[in-house]
Amino acid sequence: MSTHSLPSDPEAVSGTDLFPPAAYLIGAPKCGTTALGHYLAQHPGVSFSNPKEPHFYSHDLKGLCRCEDLEAYRANFPTRPQAKVMMEGSVWYFYSDTAITEILKARPDAKFIVMLRNPVRMLASLHRQLIHALDENEEDFRKAWDLSEARAEGRSLPRHCRAPSTLLYHRTAAFGEMLSRLYARVPRERVLVLFQEDMRSDTAETYRQALDFLGLSDDGRVEFPSINEAKRARSKLVRFVVSRAGPAREMVSRPIKRILGVQSLGLVRKMNELNNAKLAKVPVLDDLAVEIAETYAEDMLLLQELVGRDLASLGWPVPDPVRPRSAAGG
Repeated sequence: MSTHSLPSDPEAVSGTDLFPPAAYLIGAPKCGTTALGHYLAQHPGVSFSNPKEPHFYSHDLKGLCRCEDLEAYRANFPTRPQAKVMMEGSVWYFYSDTAITEILKARPDAKFIVMLRNPVRMLASLHRQLIHALDENEEDFRKAWDLSEARAEGRSLPRHCRAPSTLLYHRTAAFGEMLSRLYARVPRERVLVLFQEDMRSDTAETYRQALDFLGLSDDGRVEFPSINEAKRARSKLVRFVVSRAGPAREMVSRPIKRILGVQSLGLVRKMNELNNAKLAKVPVLDDLAVEIAETYAEDMLLLQELVGRDLASLGWPVPDPVRPRSAAGG
């Protein structure tokens, strides 16, 4: 059976049309998707994938994929008797060249939630997250930013980076281009664009917008704790064992779990918790912030046009359009 088509065996979908998922929180990274995904996963009408980001359909970012076949992908979704929507939150789908096409092959009626954030802030947070994930080895954001073009040519790539194109900071926040590409494939009524800045100022309203878009009733949630705060690894070795050494860990732990009669020892989770330290916000130097804004100026104008909203009101560094977009070739 193809991994890209609907399963023919009724047992594979438990007698429902929930699987493959009909809803996707597709990005962008470091824009609040983990928090929104956490809140949605607690709604009784949602079967949200665990882990949040299986990246099953991003075949051009193969190193991020956490499951190789449809059966393994299906196992990520918990069985919930009241579930009306099955959903996952792979944030690099929005950036991927292939993911949306592959999703639509499997689920032509799919809906997509996109969350965006001021590119200057997003990229600084993304850089820090990629360091924590051991995909980035340049700890100075300015230097990492300047390496974008070299890395696009295959140079200066970290040895353990799972998906090198995620390090192209000159491209990873081109939200206007990505949204334009999404709209070319999916009717706009099946796309909800949200902003991290809005969620920060009124989390409950953003959550309700997502529920309404998914056709779910408001569960009356009023508490929205902070989720996915910035962190760093105290030990990179421990971080590597936790995040990359799964097969070796399983070889050691499998006989122990068999003897004890348990499915999990909980050691990895505990190691990760002890190894993580919270980070304060890292300011972006003014000159670099200006350079990022200039690099993405045209793209931000395109995004503003697509969503019909004044992004400067959210604190984005959107330039005043000097000429009509048609004259600029947009």
